[in-house]
Amino acid sequence: MIHYDFDKRRQVLNCTMVGTITVDEVVVFIESIIKADYLLADLNMIIDMLDCEVLFQLNQLQKIADVNNRLLDRYLSVKHAIVLDKPLDTAMAYYYKQLSMQGNYMLELFTTIEAANKWMGVSELSSG
Repeated sequence: MIHYDFDKRRQVLNCTMVGTITVDEVVVFIESIIKADYLLADLNMIIDMLDCEVLFQLNQLQKIADVNNRLLDRYLSVKHAIVLDKPLDTAMAYYYKQLSMQGNYMLELFTTIEAANKWMGVSELSSG
C-alpha cells in the first residue's frame, strides 16, 4: 500500500510504502501526483520504503522511469528523497537514479527519515 499526504507547513509530499509494492502500484501513485492540482510547482517528496517489500525486477524500472518523465514534465522541479535499508532495494534505486537523470530532478537515497529531512531542508515535525 502507498499512502501519501502533503505537509503544507513544510511543503513536502510525505509518502509511505507498506507491505508488498508492485510496479503497477508505483505507476498509479506517480500518475496521481501528476494529476494533483494542490502540489507546488517545485515538488519536494520523501518516500519512506523502510516497511515495504518491493516485488518488481530490475528490468521493470524503465516503466517507472517512463511515467516519472511525465511527472518531470508536469513540475518545474522535483526534489525526491527515498528512505530505504534493504541492499537489493538500494541497488535498484541507484540504477533507477541513472535512468532518471534530468536537469529538473534531484534524487538522493537515505537510510533514515532524519537524513532525508535534513537534505530536504525541513524539520522532522509535521503539522499535516
